[in-house]
Parts: sequence; structure tokens; C-alpha cells
Amino acid sequence: MTETPASRKFMVAVGTLLLLASVGYTVVDVPQLPNPGSASMSRDQQIQLGFQAASKVYQQMPVLPDSSPETQYIRKVGKKLLATIPAQYSWPFEFHTVPQKEINAFALPGGPMFVNVGTITAASNESELAGVMAHEMSHVYMQHSAKQAGKAQTTQQLAGIAGAILGTQTRGIVGSLAQAGVQFGAQGLMLKYSRTDEAQADAVGAIILYKAGYNPQAMADFFKKLASEGSQGPQFLSDHPNPGNRDQAIQKEIAAWPPRTYNQADASFQAARQHATGLKVYSGEEIAQGAKSGQWATMNKQNGATFKAPVPASEKTPLPTNTKK
Repeated sequence: MTETPASRKFMVAVGTLLLLASVGYTVVDVPQLPNPGSASMSRDQQIQLGFQAASKVYQQMPVLPDSSPETQYIRKVGKKLLATIPAQYSWPFEFHTVPQKEINAFALPGGPMFVNVGTITAASNESELAGVMAHEMSHVYMQHSAKQAGKAQTTQQLAGIAGAILGTQTRGIVGSLAQAGVQFGAQGLMLKYSRTDEAQADAVGAIILYKAGYNPQAMADFFKKLASEGSQGPQFLSDHPNPGNRDQAIQKEIAAWPPRTYNQADASFQAARQHATGLKVYSGEEIAQGAKSGQWATMNKQNGATFKAPVPASEKTPLPTNTKK
């Protein structure tokens, strides 16, 4: 048989693979995001729920205007992360910044994400900050809050507590928020996740980071830094139960992934971090007190930090209400 250039290239490729196998190398695939599955709430219901909750954040917490350098920078990082998510599994993510000194971040069902200024200043580099955001994005991607709604055993009690805090008698949005583990308390908005949810958000977040060009180890590094603060650690750790040795778990997760060149130090991160250190920030206690007097709703409006929830694809999709007696 006459050897052609194409057959010669094929034989070389086969020989290379056999050689790699003979010396112990494993050919691995680029990690792919998992199928997030389904939840009891529809997509539109989750979007409606999350964006209505976000409007409450603007009433109960100070939020920087969209034009602020910090928010613009957070959105730049968020756009990089969002680009890694397949369109069929994506959500209308929005990124906002809270001038709070404590380290924290949270993402609501449907996509609204809020990052504290304290998180920006605590990060050593953009990869660490992106790690926190990818972790939060993963909670939305996996629909953890919406899935939790189907597991709630004390929905009526939670709805009653949330209703008292929010000052409303309606069961719709309040009951749905409570079912999804979203509550407003003394420290503002709180989301409650399980250790399993946290471990899953770490794993999915690591894939998002890798695909966006960030070193996924940075997420573990940042969480390890927070854990070293001990019993007086940041609010983020109290809201997010430690799933175990997340540093080792993430290292094990990424060990077999193909090597790649990760994003290096970004000058825009240093500029945003430097600007953030000069901002007026508030403690959790100050924010709780200001919420009682309506200070933040007024200040946000004056600063131009107003929030308008988008209308879901099917307008006025009714939220699931609490029907337990």
C-alpha cells in the first residue's frame, strides 16, 4: 500500500499516543460543567423571585451606583466568568457592589449577585476575587436555593418570620423567599446552604474559573485565608458552612485537568482595590441600623443606585405560594 501524507500523519499521531501511554502519561479532557438538573420552581419563577429579593436589598443595604469603579470592575470579572456557561444553562446575571467592610458575597436565584467592598480589598489578586464570584455563581447555576424550596419542612414558620421582618402580610414573595432559604435578618439578606451545596459550588466554581482562564486553586487559597481568621472570621463563613477540607478537595478536583496558562496579575484589579480602600464603608451593625430608619433606600436613590427588576419571558408568572396548614 502506498503511504500518503495523511496516513503518515495518522501513524505519527497514533505512535505519539502510544508513547505517552507507555511512559505513564494520561490523556485527559478539559473539564465540563455538569447538567444542573431541575428544581420545583420554573426558570421564570426563579428569576422573578431573585430579582424581587434584589429590590429588597436596595431597600435594606447601601449599594454603590452602577457607574462606580468597583461595580464596573466587578462586572468586568463577572462577564469573563459568565462567558464559560453554556447558553442553555445560563441566567440573567447582574453584578452589584455593597460598601460593607465585612467579607461577604451572595447571589440570588435568577442571577443578581452582590459583592462586599471588604471582599475586594481582602483579595490578594483577581483570581481570588473571581473565585468567590465563581462559587456564588455556581449556587445559581446549580439552582441550590430553588431546589431547597422543595425540601423546606418549616415553610410556614419561616414565612411568618420573614413577613414580620419585611412588614408584609402577603404570602407570595415572602413565602417563596423563605422556602428558598432566603431571609432578611439583623445582618441583612442571608442565604442558607448545606455542606453538600457548598462542596458542589466549590467543584462547579473551580470549573468556571479554569474555563475563564483563572487558576482554580485561588478559590481554595482565599477560603483558606478566611478560615485562618478563626472564630471571629468573616460573615461569609457563617453563611456558607464549610464542606470539609475544601483546599484538598479542590486540589484533587483539578489535579488531572490539562495544564494551561492562567491569567496573570491584572492592573485593573490593583486599581479597583486601591480605589475601594478609600471608600466610605459600613459595618454589618451600621447597615442593620440604617435599614430600620430607611437610610439606605433614600441614599441609594440619591446616588442613582436604583434597581429595576427585569420582566421574565412569561410576564407575571405566579410564584409558588405556601399552602401548608
